[in-house]
Amino acid sequence: MSASSNRILTPLDTSDLIRQGLVSNRNANGTRRIHKRRLNRSSNEENHDISLNIPLQSAAAVDAFMTIPDELISRATLTYVGFSEAKADALWNDWVNWPSGPSDPIRETDPDHPSKLVMTFIDFITGPFRPSNDTASDNDADWKRVMGEYGLSTELQRAILDPNFKYLRLSESCAFWAQDTVEMRYGGLKEIQAASHERERALRRSADRPGQASATPSQGRRSISELQRSNASGLSLDSSASARAIAARNTPGQTVLFKGLDQSRIAGLFDNNGALLDITTLLSAAPSDFSGRLGMYYFTPDIKVAEYYASYAKRRARAESIAIVYMTIPNRAIESMAAPEIQRIFWPSPEWKEFVWLGRRRQRVTKPLLKFQEATLLIGTTAKKPTHAWGLLQSWENITENYVLRTGRDGAGIPAVQYVFLDTKGEDFLTANSTIQVFPFTKANFESWMEANEVLFPWA
Repeated sequence: MSASSNRILTPLDTSDLIRQGLVSNRNANGTRRIHKRRLNRSSNEENHDISLNIPLQSAAAVDAFMTIPDELISRATLTYVGFSEAKADALWNDWVNWPSGPSDPIRETDPDHPSKLVMTFIDFITGPFRPSNDTASDNDADWKRVMGEYGLSTELQRAILDPNFKYLRLSESCAFWAQDTVEMRYGGLKEIQAASHERERALRRSADRPGQASATPSQGRRSISELQRSNASGLSLDSSASARAIAARNTPGQTVLFKGLDQSRIAGLFDNNGALLDITTLLSAAPSDFSGRLGMYYFTPDIKVAEYYASYAKRRARAESIAIVYMTIPNRAIESMAAPEIQRIFWPSPEWKEFVWLGRRRQRVTKPLLKFQEATLLIGTTAKKPTHAWGLLQSWENITENYVLRTGRDGAGIPAVQYVFLDTKGEDFLTANSTIQVFPFTKANFESWMEANEVLFPWA
């Protein structure tokens, strides 16, 4: 990786943003301050209420600008993604003093080597999140202890342990959420980098056109703003709470499924024209509820469940944009399916218990359960608890209601249902029959969710 490709903001884009007063010079600690409307492909709309004319040195700049690393692979990135100062020092020291023995992998920043494995920066920094040092306890003190051993900052610990999301948090382990958050924040920096590259390309195109040199700063601001949106092919202008999104949920004759996640995880889902390009960005890795060894496509038919996941992601995010994927399928496409193409499996049936138990443990299913593994679409109850908790169960007969995810912030609702499209058959079905829209889940959406769901006691 070259020094220029490691920079988050490209040189030409940086110069243009400095000219407009939208980014600072590099600070001694390897960071810059950038206006929140110039972060990524959704930030201009999400932060439209923030003026572009706020001086960097003003008091208002505290809320208008975000501090980001100048370089993607850097010590500054370690603190940005959520490590403490001490842990950042230790990790960065290990990275820059990398061993060079014959059996050691090379870093992604090193020259290529034909016979050596490559260690990426994100894999390196998520190394502390090991299954051997993990917890899924409902005691927050256990989580604080483990996260302290990981070297996570107080800020990140507070985000993960926010009591508004305790029920959802306990569906996975401490290591899972720590890694998910660090990966999300790192992916967010890549989204900022991608937006900067697009702005630079636009600046170069503009410079090549006759008569563009006299463009004023305000004209430049408008054109770059439009570019940030035009490059976000497939991403709606409207938020997930907009009239357009609400109408999309209630389209007659359609089944609408949802998935809440951060936008960096669906990079490449659409091509530059907004057409579906790579649906595998929506895959959930194994092991999962209904698959021990293969990735599957999981969606919820309940927008409230998707909003819960999106809200927890937004709570743990820094500059990252969060979205809800809308997967729309004609009812007739599902209604025309019959067994063995479509199967249903719900709690508390013995079939559900055994099938999920085997899947979470990466074990082969028994012959009576093969019909579920061979389906194109499985509709069934969503499981709860991290994978290692399922591994501790000696028998599927020991599964209780505590292993079922329920709707509602505190799990007081009905068992959650999921639509799961299996392997290549499910992928082919979705590609042929579905329409995908992505609606940003903005800070305003998050604030509305918090107002409606916030618990009445402080974080402790």
